[in-house]
Amino acid sequence: MWEEAIEFIRSHHRFVITTHVHPDGDALGSQIALGLFLERTGKQVVMVNDDPVPRVYRFLDEGGRVRQYDPGRDDGAIAACRAAIVADGGSLERVGRVGETIRRLGLPTLCIDHHWTNGGFATLNVIVPTAPSSASLVLELMEAMGERPTGREAEALYVGLATDTGWFRFPNVTAGAFRQAAELVELGADPARIYEMVYENLSWPRTRLLAKAMATLESDADGRIAYFKVTRKMLRETGATAEDVEGFVDKMRELAGVEVIMMFREQDDGTTRVSLRAKHDTDVGSLAVRFGGGGHRRAAGITLDEPLETAIPKLLAAARQALEEDKAARG
Repeated sequence: MWEEAIEFIRSHHRFVITTHVHPDGDALGSQIALGLFLERTGKQVVMVNDDPVPRVYRFLDEGGRVRQYDPGRDDGAIAACRAAIVADGGSLERVGRVGETIRRLGLPTLCIDHHWTNGGFATLNVIVPTAPSSASLVLELMEAMGERPTGREAEALYVGLATDTGWFRFPNVTAGAFRQAAELVELGADPARIYEMVYENLSWPRTRLLAKAMATLESDADGRIAYFKVTRKMLRETGATAEDVEGFVDKMRELAGVEVIMMFREQDDGTTRVSLRAKHDTDVGSLAVRFGGGGHRRAAGITLDEPLETAIPKLLAAARQALEEDKAARG
């Protein structure tokens, strides 16, 4: 599976490595581990994303190597690269402005991803929907090249694996995921430290924002749908930033009887970002694709070019329909 990807890496010297907008733990863990690894093998690497590294993941990038895209500063650096690697990104559109720059420059691109909605946009694609995380695939790539992660790389990969499996409790977790986790711990990843940094290191602005967001929580479809919103006004009132919203939607998995969870976030440009989660069988990935989004069967995202007032009823109606279709399919 990895022969062509290894040849792609060996045949280029300078890479831009990026990931999707609003990067999560798997996106950043995969990107950072891959960047450090390639540098260790003698490659030159530029790591740049459309959005900044969220505060809870900055311990993975203490040197600030992952830059938020600035056209005046970064376009030249990207143009000097001879190839691009997109980690955990389902399309160049999902990569945002960095993806647009890669397309404009015509850089040969390798994509390493585990989203089933990825249609294979790159020059070379390694897409494995059965993999528990993109970080799992990066680890496989390292091993296929005859290498093992360093301690820093193992930590980044562990973050990707652990967060994308919900700390090994989501349905995508496999026996192989536990074996990989054990290997990464042996190589230096510290699960207790990582858990504390990601889940027990909340700022007061984030906590106040969560309280305001939860105050908007409502239900639909006899309690099978839970939804809430985060507005720009809430961010201003709490002093929180957009990155502080990371992980809010997953907290609602704790609600009994809920099948679909939706978080609606008002963005600065007036569009609406929708995060979707499913506890059991409802395919929110397919639901997202209908509205131009993507993701997994049980975790997906959409950006709608419309305000909260129209986005919420539209997605509620679609979610209700998806639940009814699931019910009919089960007989």
